[in-house]
Amino acid sequence: MGKTRIAWGITGAGDLLPETLEVMAGIGARPGLDVTVLVSKNAEVVLKWYRMWGKLRQTFRKVKVEKGPNLPFVAGPLQVGYYALLFVSPATANTTAKIAHGIADTLITNCVSQAIKGGTPVYIYPVDQRPGRIETEIPGGGKVSIRTRKVDLDNTERLRGMEGLEVLSHPADIEEVILSLIDSWS
Repeated sequence: MGKTRIAWGITGAGDLLPETLEVMAGIGARPGLDVTVLVSKNAEVVLKWYRMWGKLRQTFRKVKVEKGPNLPFVAGPLQVGYYALLFVSPATANTTAKIAHGIADTLITNCVSQAIKGGTPVYIYPVDQRPGRIETEIPGGGKVSIRTRKVDLDNTERLRGMEGLEVLSHPADIEEVILSLIDSWS
């Protein structure tokens, strides 16, 4: 039996990025699963700021960096079921807003659009999900406190109502999704 292919999109958000990479590394190490990483232009910058670019490249052999909304060409394979599912984690407020309003002008937003059109399940962790202030780690290990804007919360809620897409509350939920799908596949 062939490997189950999973696409993982990373946007330029730093919130819970290390946790997401850890979860995805565990998934990628599972026998029978093959992870292709889709890195937005800004995600590449953020991964380098957080000194995680090298680890990502060492952990995953298929890392594709955005050159445009259709390059590298993965939206078509997502549309026709080549990949079993698409994770986007973490998702910036910008990416969340674009998806929530049907804009598909980046690699990640186009992949989400095409995956949903083709019936490939999409799971997304948007960083802005709770009202109030959150503390997040910045490059170099410091912390910063930021306030979630109402418009970002509204966009996340809009995602929750979209067909073919499930909003995750934390990157650790990715592993639960994979385990439940593995059970259903066997």
